Amino acid sequence: MPTRRTVLAVATAMAGAGIAGCTDEQSTNSDDDDPEAGDENGNGGAELGVAAEWNAIRARVHDALALGIADEFSTGAAIVGDMLARFEGATGEWGAHEQLEATDHEAYEEFEEALEELRLEGLETASLDRTRTETGIADEQLRTAQRERLAHRNAIALEMGLFAARIADVAALARANRFDAAETVAGEADERWEDSIAHDELSAADADLYVAFEGELPGLASAAADEDVDAVVDGAEAAIDAAIDAAYVLAEDESAADAAALATFQAQGWDAAALASLSDVDPDGAAAVARDALQRFEGARVHDAVEDADHATYEAFESELEAYAEALEADDGVDEAAADFAAAALRAQFAVAGALEEAPGDDHGGGHDHDHDDLAGGPNVVDGVPEDVDHVVEMHAASFEPDELTIEAGETVAFEHVEGEPHTVTAYEDAIPDDAPYWASGGFDDEDAAREGWDDGRGAVVSGQSYVRTFEVAGTHEFCCIPHEAAGHVGRIDVE
Repeated sequence: MPTRRTVLAVATAMAGAGIAGCTDEQSTNSDDDDPEAGDENGNGGAELGVAAEWNAIRARVHDALALGIADEFSTGAAIVGDMLARFEGATGEWGAHEQLEATDHEAYEEFEEALEELRLEGLETASLDRTRTETGIADEQLRTAQRERLAHRNAIALEMGLFAARIADVAALARANRFDAAETVAGEADERWEDSIAHDELSAADADLYVAFEGELPGLASAAADEDVDAVVDGAEAAIDAAIDAAYVLAEDESAADAAALATFQAQGWDAAALASLSDVDPDGAAAVARDALQRFEGARVHDAVEDADHATYEAFESELEAYAEALEADDGVDEAAADFAAAALRAQFAVAGALEEAPGDDHGGGHDHDHDDLAGGPNVVDGVPEDVDHVVEMHAASFEPDELTIEAGETVAFEHVEGEPHTVTAYEDAIPDDAPYWASGGFDDEDAAREGWDDGRGAVVSGQSYVRTFEVAGTHEFCCIPHEAAGHVGRIDVE
């Protein structure tokens, strides 16, 4: 009997082969039969802003796959963990997380599960086949949500933006001297393009632009095979420009193409961060990606659109991109600068959509299921950190620091909340010594009760608090934070 994941994988493969194109044309938001159909469903406003952010997230999923193809599985896994933590922290009415759940709850659940499987079963086990499968499933959930929320041609414009982001991956891999991977990603982008509904839409809308975009794709793979960095980068730049021009041709509303372009810039920013994380890549190479994005922005149509929409947002976008390039060059503070630029890009996406006041914040945390006022800590959740504890484990947005700790029997550990949304400290029942009593913030008797308790808002550790535990039984104790477990928020204490 086929499993749910097998069915999803087959459906995703069919979508990539163009069968989903029929769904596109039959979308309830299609403007083919009703020119006014998109006015209330996705021709602009906050719906467009969040759909563009889904594009940036889709691009990061493909970044992880590209790194897997380059045999950089651990870096890809780190990207997925960070991405999931950011997604969980995208709170507010128009956050990417909240809106995916509101648009299609099943797609939301499948997306989060696919990210978890992508990291744990694909990248962390260095399984490229599994990485491809889970990437496809995650991507399709966001693509489906975009089609549900946007007018048909606006969704196609975002699809062109995603092609631009995937082509940017080819250039980034070439800059990192991962030429085999660059060739593979370029070839896959070409195949995907041939099967995409955007292919036929652009061919019908503008034959010259269609030829200009399609003509660059085979050359990218050839240049990568020849290990010609300059040729790859030049070809990618031309293809990216053509893809964004195509978005303007295809979009029902120019704001959709503007948002697609900004999401592509955000995606290039994340490419630079990925390059910076590779130990053998010169910081100047990563900085060049950000510098190229800044130069492209200066000459892009969206440049004036952002400035016209809100000058302060325009200034922030440019200044954060400049600061990001400087951080990359100095090889210092890269993660923080990348996050700041992504936040500026997000606001710019909402600005060109005419919904700046709806732009969500991003605290990189999680815990979206509960209002803070409804939470209860339970036994041993205290204010501050007691002075007499032997060790302190900090709880960050999606990590324990340290995540592995060795202590003596009888010593006390305080798990201190220092960042993000509410956390839990929850032991895995089958991963603690047999003779140790079960333990978790909230004072539950077993793991099932702890998980059910969190659903009711019990066992939470919030800002300014810590959970305190004295470990008497020797052995390994493994634990997690329930709301951020999928993002890799797990830890281990070895008691000697």
